[in-house]
Amino acid sequence: MSEKAERMKRRRGAAPLGNSFVIAAHTLWAHKLRSALTIFGIVIGIAAVVLIGATLGIIRDIAARSTAQTIGADAYTISRVAASGRLNRRELADKLRRNPELYRREAEALIRRTREDARAAPGLAAVADVKAGNRTFLSATVNGSTPEIQSIRNIVLSSGRFFTEAESRRSAPVIIIGQDLVDELFPTRDPIGRSLRIRGRALEVIGVQQSLGTSFGSPLDRVAYMPLGTFEKIWGSRRSVTVYLQPLPPVPLEESLERSRVALRLLRRLRPGEPDDFDILVPEADRDFLLRVIGIVGVAVVPISSLALLVAGIVVMNMMLVSVTERTREIGVRKAVGASNRDIFAEILFESAILTAVGGAAGLALSFVGALGLGRAFGESVPLSGAYAALALGVSTLIGCGAGFYPAWIASRMPPVEALRYEN
Repeated sequence: MSEKAERMKRRRGAAPLGNSFVIAAHTLWAHKLRSALTIFGIVIGIAAVVLIGATLGIIRDIAARSTAQTIGADAYTISRVAASGRLNRRELADKLRRNPELYRREAEALIRRTREDARAAPGLAAVADVKAGNRTFLSATVNGSTPEIQSIRNIVLSSGRFFTEAESRRSAPVIIIGQDLVDELFPTRDPIGRSLRIRGRALEVIGVQQSLGTSFGSPLDRVAYMPLGTFEKIWGSRRSVTVYLQPLPPVPLEESLERSRVALRLLRRLRPGEPDDFDILVPEADRDFLLRVIGIVGVAVVPISSLALLVAGIVVMNMMLVSVTERTREIGVRKAVGASNRDIFAEILFESAILTAVGGAAGLALSFVGALGLGRAFGESVPLSGAYAALALGVSTLIGCGAGFYPAWIASRMPPVEALRYEN
């Protein structure tokens, strides 16, 4: 066969396919309401998969940031009991019974032994009401520490300053407050230089922490920082402290952590083989725990949401079967005037493919709108995951083509004589 003949054959083959596509599009347009309802199912399925993927992604990012904000970037903590929220009642009771209190004097001895390896700061925390004039802020988290805590926990101020080493040594009555306290206690005034009271003690506001927003619905701006000595004047000194440590370059985190662990074991005269009677917590441990929980949720939720795509495929198949049944006589007429089985098959399959393609595009558009809403809810941009979008489109395309294949096969194999006899 000559090259010209081959080209003519390909053109003749392409023309019927083009005609089938046009006929399929006209058929769907003629039944706009039915087509729209079918597309709606695909839209919901794709949007569900993509938005769930985007939500899981942003939750992972928030988990990483919140653990770093709680402990500090590349930092770790040593305390009597760490991560108590992840322990059951028996485990917590065992640790409280086995681990002695870590008082300030012992913490300062540990800091002296590790000062060449890590930047360290002892810390205490309590929940208290804060008053300014006739206004009261309920249940603020008040922290007492040394100036090093600012760099360890990366505390950024929007105004004012942090307390100095001199103020820390003389237990100056100064305080840094979070944005929630500013909004409640000083809604129309600059808080810097103003006075507030905690448990009857007057404190001068010298700084405001930059707003951190929320983490998993928990506000991060209900905090205040004061010198450790000032904290002890208000609540007393017989309290177990937490020591925050951050490796000094170029000491690796693992090496600094091990040196601190050995130093505290030596201070407590623990013999080789004896278990530690204190807890060490690193951000990775807390973050990995959260990410494992999120991963388990993702493994369960994504397949469940994908069922919406399967249901949408069943709806598409049902519509195609109804369409084939309604057009049985039309199919018979077209076959009688020369339409081939391939033409009929392509037409029905095109209808299914068009529904899936339009539904996929609309689903991604809805996902984009939903991502904007999620961004406002989380207070940050929510990027759509390309992997989840590809998964949703791939699954919907396979389901759409699969749903249209059987009705198309039935229509293409329909005997023309029987089709012409059919009456609705």
